[in-house]
Amino acid sequence: MVGGGAGTWFVLAYFLFLTVAVVGFAAISSLLFVLEAHEQRHLSYRIMLIGAVLLYIGTLSSLILLGLAGAIGGYSSVIENSTVSATDVLLAPFVNLITATCLAAVVGAGFTIYGMGTAKANEP
Repeated sequence: MVGGGAGTWFVLAYFLFLTVAVVGFAAISSLLFVLEAHEQRHLSYRIMLIGAVLLYIGTLSSLILLGLAGAIGGYSSVIENSTVSATDVLLAPFVNLITATCLAAVVGAGFTIYGMGTAKANEP
């Protein structure tokens, strides 16, 4: 990702916002609606809450960090006319933070999927 430059980071944040934040959360919401309303299943709300919070925080944090890194790197390379290696030095601290927030989002998605998979049918 560092080799792609700061513009790649900024565009990736926008692309992930459109796909994950809008489409992903809409898909999860519709699946939850189908499980609860149509299939009459009882969901584990504790697991779903942990998953939703981790997914939301991880997604939002990674999007903010990607956009911030793209803006800082873009300013450094375009406005200040910095070299590629100087811009890479500015972007390097973001890599571990972005990785950690992406992992939090993946763990949150895992909890959410696990919570949907273990949903029990309501007994009459």
